[in-house]
Amino acid sequence: MFEPRPIQEERRLTIRQRVVVVIMNLMLLAELTWAMYHGQQDPENLTAVFLRTFVPSAAVTVLAARFLLRRLQPAPQAPAGKAP
Repeated sequence: MFEPRPIQEERRLTIRQRVVVVIMNLMLLAELTWAMYHGQQDPENLTAVFLRTFVPSAAVTVLAARFLLRRLQPAPQAPAGKAP
């Protein structure tokens, strides 16, 4: 019924980009765990402490990962039949 959409070979992630994505996911999980632990130390202000700690750290992690993904993107190649 639902089939995966075919991805063009030049649009696939490289091995290095995949490693960046896996590391980003692990870092986000660690930041979430740390923010929840840090927030539960003060139950009355759990939401405020959680948002003050998780949102900035997650934003930095996601922005850094996006920067690295774009930096590790392979250069576009000219079509085989055309000379520059």
